[in-house]
Amino acid sequence: MSVKKYRRFFYSLPEVANRPEEELIALAKAGLKEEIRQGLEKEEFATLDALFEEAEEVEEGLKETPPSSPRKRRRTSPDHRSSKRERKSVTKGDPEDEGYGYDGEAATEEEGS
Repeated sequence: MSVKKYRRFFYSLPEVANRPEEELIALAKAGLKEEIRQGLEKEEFATLDALFEEAEEVEEGLKETPPSSPRKRRRTSPDHRSSKRERKSVTKGDPEDEGYGYDGEAATEEEGS
């Protein structure tokens, strides 16, 4: 449920007319989604409207930066390396070590020819 819908629902409750605002703020805050509660900058709010306004801002911010989906996990190879570049370096080796004259063997062979 969006914060706007929750706000309308909360104000429609009959208890809202009979309770002090501090209590209503605590109840409304407890009813927010956990990720929205965690995103609130303030711990205490002067009014119920102030709580809902900040909660809406947090919700908008969360929409702009959605959390990563658990279904989009990085696949790993059977040897449990997650990086394709890392796998390539293991299978092909380092070009500085093989056939480019950096290990001393290939360079001496080329000079002797």
